[in-house]
Amino acid sequence: MQPEPSSSRQYVELATLAQRFQAAILDKVVFPTIMLVPFILGFDLLNLSAGVDENFTISFATQVKVSLLEILLFMALNSYLLKEYGQTLGKRIVGIAIVGENGQRLSLQDIILKRYLPFWLAAYLPFFGFIITVSNFLAIFRGDKRRCLHDDLAKTLVIKMPRGRRIASSEAHIDSEGKSEASDVMDA
Repeated sequence: MQPEPSSSRQYVELATLAQRFQAAILDKVVFPTIMLVPFILGFDLLNLSAGVDENFTISFATQVKVSLLEILLFMALNSYLLKEYGQTLGKRIVGIAIVGENGQRLSLQDIILKRYLPFWLAAYLPFFGFIITVSNFLAIFRGDKRRCLHDDLAKTLVIKMPRGRRIASSEAHIDSEGKSEASDVMDA
């Protein structure tokens, strides 16, 4: 028998598969399309077209430069929201956020270095990069915590987050049903 929660406690729920999918579409399709103009400008400013030959083969150096440009644009769009709310633009619109396994706020450094960077790098491995990328996203269908491989690696969960709320630095335990009881997981 579980104790009755006190009135000062709040529950944290895991984001649904639909919410995570919606946020991913926004982050990987909609916002990159919006950033196409700055990307093209950056491509020209860095003279990246010089690294593409007549057969449209792209040199490794140019691939690295393009990747760095993509990361810079991602950070320009999302670093403030990730730092303050644990959200990308897509997650913010959908109403979900990234937290540590115990529901605590993560630093921007932890989110980038542990959650994003390993899979950005893995994506460039010949052949295996594609397999790792697809496996990363398909992993969400295993288990009840709805975690991708990048969540496992960074020890993160994606939770429902009401608008205007920030993740508190205290801990919350999230049970197997995706709910957690915590006195201050979210603060205003």
